[in-house]
Amino acid sequence: MHVDWKLVARGIIAPEGPAVDLNGRITLVSRWTGKVVRVNSAGGVTDLVHTGGKPQSVTWTPAKRLLLADAKNHALQEINPDTGSLSTIADSVNGRQFLGPNDLVVGDNDVVYLTDPGLEMEAPGQIVRIELASGRTSLLAEGLRFPNGITITADGRWLMVAESITHRVLQFELLEHGSRLGPGEIFCEFADHHPDGIAFDAEGNLLVALCGGGTLEVVSPQGKITASIPTGGKNTTNCVFGGPDFQTLFVTDDDQQAVLSTRWGVSGQTRYSRSQTNGATR
Repeated sequence: MHVDWKLVARGIIAPEGPAVDLNGRITLVSRWTGKVVRVNSAGGVTDLVHTGGKPQSVTWTPAKRLLLADAKNHALQEINPDTGSLSTIADSVNGRQFLGPNDLVVGDNDVVYLTDPGLEMEAPGQIVRIELASGRTSLLAEGLRFPNGITITADGRWLMVAESITHRVLQFELLEHGSRLGPGEIFCEFADHHPDGIAFDAEGNLLVALCGGGTLEVVSPQGKITASIPTGGKNTTNCVFGGPDFQTLFVTDDDQQAVLSTRWGVSGQTRYSRSQTNGATR
């Protein structure tokens, strides 16, 4: 599969965790500078907030709240998109501080599923469930080998988690209205490198940013790798859909310090996306 990448913005140190709003602006993190930044439709980059930590990923909720997973702040936080002010929604589970949140997806009923690997690649990580209305947290899974990118299948049945150290993506059945997970099953595996951010397209293909491999991997609904697309750098970190018809695919790449885009063959999956949608299909 040949893809022509367009440069959207450059000069963002350690870019990751992008989400696109309805005005076409991309909000993403600059991990090692501690900043959350915004890219406008002309490619201009401005700072939104300096978190004082290590921001990892942002997402929009269906109600257009902007959420942030921050590893060094050990918290799920909310950003005021107008002022850049930060507030903490949750920072502990079962009486213990979060290890270091990485990525997040908003499920049904304003429930956030958060990968919480910590700051050390080899240390065991966990998956946390957070109810936005109350801030109530619960531990869904632990002992994972750096749980990273996370999303949910369009039917709401499976929680998908990239496990970076083992070079695989796991799937967990969401049970009891998402309050409990079934056992982790291997959805797909890679020969080498670390699967990072993940996103579905509308045909159920899982797109996987392969950090260290410099590719975007395309995995069929059956878990078969069908394409490996170079992005122009070695450390591709994340991917997300956006745009008026949700058919523009954005990726972030550390080596190029850049956000890239391309027109994908089909639209992205709108349900459970980190980007804003019109609400009709979220």
